[in-house]
Amino acid sequence: MRKKTFFLGLFMVVLGLFPSFLAAQKAKYWYDLLNVIRREKFDLVLPHALRDNQVDMWIHVIKRGDPDPLELDLGGSMGYFVFTDRGGERVERAVFGVRFAEFADWSIYDYVGEEGELGKYVAERDPKKIAVNYSQWLTVADGLSYTGYQKLVKLLGPKYAQRLVSAEKVITDFRTRRVQTEIIAFAHACEIQREIMEKGLRKIKPGVTTLEEIGWWAQDQLLKHGLPISYLGCEGPGVIWSAGSSPEELDRPDYIIQRGDMLLWDWGIKYLNFGTDYKRYAYVLREGETSVPPGIQKAWETVMKARQIIKRTIKVGLTAGEALQAMVRALEKEGFIYTPFTDIGPKDREIVNSLGDSEKPGISIDCHCVGNTGNSEVAVGPSIAPFRPDRAHLRLNPNNLFAFEFIVHVWVPEWKRRFRLNLEDNAILTEQGVEFLYPPNEKIILVK
Repeated sequence: MRKKTFFLGLFMVVLGLFPSFLAAQKAKYWYDLLNVIRREKFDLVLPHALRDNQVDMWIHVIKRGDPDPLELDLGGSMGYFVFTDRGGERVERAVFGVRFAEFADWSIYDYVGEEGELGKYVAERDPKKIAVNYSQWLTVADGLSYTGYQKLVKLLGPKYAQRLVSAEKVITDFRTRRVQTEIIAFAHACEIQREIMEKGLRKIKPGVTTLEEIGWWAQDQLLKHGLPISYLGCEGPGVIWSAGSSPEELDRPDYIIQRGDMLLWDWGIKYLNFGTDYKRYAYVLREGETSVPPGIQKAWETVMKARQIIKRTIKVGLTAGEALQAMVRALEKEGFIYTPFTDIGPKDREIVNSLGDSEKPGISIDCHCVGNTGNSEVAVGPSIAPFRPDRAHLRLNPNNLFAFEFIVHVWVPEWKRRFRLNLEDNAILTEQGVEFLYPPNEKIILVK
C-alpha cells in the first residue's frame, strides 16, 4: 500500500511539473521566431539595402559590455559583423572577434574568425564603399564609439579606412523593409497592448482609482505576458480635461479619477525586437450622462473625418516630405487649417490659440515610424512631420510600419476655448494603402 501511495505521489508531482515544461516552450518559440526573422531579413532584405545605397560592405561593430540596438537584428552580443555584396543573390556574412560572445545561431554566418583576421578579409574583397555604424542623426546607426572607430581604422589600414561611410541609409532600409514574420510579430504586440489598455480603462472606479494605479496594473499585465516592464516609472493615463478638477490637481500621479474626467493614455510596449506606440481615450460619465459632452463629441467626429482623409492620401513611393504636402492639400480642401508643429511646446500652443473662435478645425501631423522601437525620436525610417526635416527625404516603401498620429483642435463655444485630441494608432503602408494591424481607436471608452 505504501509503495502504491509513493508512486501515486510521484505521478502527481510529475503531473504538476508538466504544465511548467509546456509553458517553457513559449520562450523557445520566441527564440525560434527571432531566428526565422533574422534569416529572412538577411536573405530577402539585406541585398537590396546594400545595393540600393551603392554599398559593397557593411561592418557593424558591437563592443563587449556595450549593448547595441541591433544585437537582436544581427543575433550576437559583440564582434565585427561583416556583410559583403559579391554580386550574387545572397550577401556573404562573417563575424570576427567574438570570443566570449553570445550568439543566437552561429550557422547564419558563413565564416567566424579572430579580430586580427578582419583586415585581410576586407582586403581580399576590396570593397569600394564600406558602411559603418556611425551617424550624426540616427541613434540606431551610431553605436560605434570614438575609440572603437580608431581601432577599426587600425585593423583595416589606411587604404580601406578612407572608404568608410555612415551606415545610416543601409540600416534604415534593413530595418524598415519588413518580412511577413516581422509584421505578424508586431501586430501581436499591438494587440497585447490594446487588450491591456482597453481593459485597464474599463476597470476605473470613479472616486477610487488613481492615475498611477492604472499604470502599475498595466505593468503587472506585461509581467503576466512575460514581457519587459519599465523600471523608470509607470506610464498611466493622464487627464486632458476635467469638469470639476483644477489643472494643478491633474498633474499628480496619485490624482483620484473623478466623474467628468477625459483621459488620454499614450503608451508603448516591448515584445521580442519590437516596440509599439499608440493611444486610447476614455471619458468618465457624470451622474445622469450617457455619452460624452457635445464639445468632445464634436472634436471626436472631426478626428474621425481627418483620419479618413489622411488614410486615403498616404501612398507607397512618396517621400515623407511629399506625403506631408499631399496630406496638407487634401485636408485644407476639406476645410481644415494646417497648424504645423515646431517645438512641441509654447510656440505650438500659440499657433493653436491664434485660431481663436474660428469654426474651422486646425490640424497638426506626426506620422512617424515605429517597429523596433516606439520612440518616435529614435525610430528608423521616414517621418511625416514638419519638425523632423532630416527624415523628409526618406521614401515610403511597401510594408512600412508607422504611427498614424495627428492632432485636431476645434473651438468649443460652451467652454470658450479650443479643445484638442491627439489620435494615434500603429498601421502598415502597403501597395493597397494604409491598413490597420489590429482594431483601431473608433470610439471613446465610456467609464460608468
